Amino acid sequence: MKTTSLLRRSLAALTLLVPALAFGQGQLTPPPSTFSYLGERALDATGSPVASMKTLMHIDAGEHIPSRDAAKPKLNGSLGYYELDHPGRYYLTENLAKHIIIASDNVTLDLGGFEIRYSGVGTGPVAVQGAGGPVIYHRTKVMNGRIRGNWIQGALLGNDSVVNGVDVSEIATYGIKVGHDSLVSQSRVRGPWLPGPGAGAPGPHSGIYTGTASVISACTSTGIQGIGIQGQDNVRVVDCTVNEVAGCGIVTAHGGAVGGSSVRTCGVTGFDLNQGSSLHNSTATSCGGAGVHVRNGCSLQNVTSLNNSSHGFLVENTSPPGMPPVFDNATNLLQCVAQNNTGDGFRVTSECSFTHCTADRNGMPGMIGGPPATGDGFYFSDQCRLTNCVASNNLADGYHGNQGNTIDHCSASSNGKFGVEVASDQNNVIHSSFRSNTMAAIQPAPGTGGLAPVQTPNTPGVNPFANLGL
Repeated sequence: MKTTSLLRRSLAALTLLVPALAFGQGQLTPPPSTFSYLGERALDATGSPVASMKTLMHIDAGEHIPSRDAAKPKLNGSLGYYELDHPGRYYLTENLAKHIIIASDNVTLDLGGFEIRYSGVGTGPVAVQGAGGPVIYHRTKVMNGRIRGNWIQGALLGNDSVVNGVDVSEIATYGIKVGHDSLVSQSRVRGPWLPGPGAGAPGPHSGIYTGTASVISACTSTGIQGIGIQGQDNVRVVDCTVNEVAGCGIVTAHGGAVGGSSVRTCGVTGFDLNQGSSLHNSTATSCGGAGVHVRNGCSLQNVTSLNNSSHGFLVENTSPPGMPPVFDNATNLLQCVAQNNTGDGFRVTSECSFTHCTADRNGMPGMIGGPPATGDGFYFSDQCRLTNCVASNNLADGYHGNQGNTIDHCSASSNGKFGVEVASDQNNVIHSSFRSNTMAAIQPAPGTGGLAPVQTPNTPGVNPFANLGL
């Protein structure tokens, strides 16, 4: 009896619940023509669209490609390509096998997740072109899709352009190339080039290239038979990755700023920046040239250069066009690391500053009956200052300088020649420590000029500027 009573109560509760569930979905029967909110109806009493009805073009304005309209040959592909010759938004509705020509300023091309793919014989034209012809068009935006195949170039656009969320692959030359004041972000370029025997010399192109005063952000460039990422004057490159390219990794002209970026396995230099540039929080590994190559007046902070086939850091002089040669490097290096490079860890000329930098295991071993081992931890010329730096296990000197330099609170240990080798006593070597360097702590012998003596901790009458030798 109790079971029957419980069953009846459950059925009654379910009966009350069913209408509530049904009403929760709203009324499913279409409203009659006397519907009180006439302004919200799409059709009138005769079934015709009301004047306020919004079409798909109102909701998602733009021209779709390919068009199904025979009266639009530039958009339906009947010309053998698509031509966007009016300002506005265009969007793909399927994959394309024909290229797109942008023949107007102020065009937005939404690839809609689709692909523009070349599968023909030989090399195709530029996949998306708004520049490079007799007229260059500007303020173009291309986004959200893929460009693939053996096009001669991927996207070639004018000034003030934006490329966002575009994946370019299998193109042998420029993947993305834009003019000045442009933005390339969250995009990926992958070429067909692979490192190894027979891979070929670098070409004159780049995976991603921008003109002056542009930004390249959160992009990757891989397998390029040229430069991975390249920008002209005053370009900013941030949070980018370059891997396996035949040429340099990341290149900027005057006043470039590169941060949070990584270069690995490039055929030449990892980072190659011209004068007045900055590089921070970045890494160069396994490059065929110097890990980092900069010119006058640069600033480097928190940069690591590892396993490169030349110097870890190379700072050279440059001459601005039409100006006399510049002889002062005047570069600041803070908290940088050079390790296991085949040249010097750091190689600069004059007026440079090193603070909290480390050079470890740099150099090229010597050969029996051949040239001796080479590779200093720090190689510098004149008027440089090194503070709180470490030079260890380098195959030549820990520190090698010429005239007028200051080495203060640094250490040199287990280097293949001298801890410090300078051209004369016209340098200041003070408050530093030396241990287990093959030839001597300091050359020439300390004790004159600015070369403070090397003493042990228990030496009586310790010179306040003395260096410590263990």
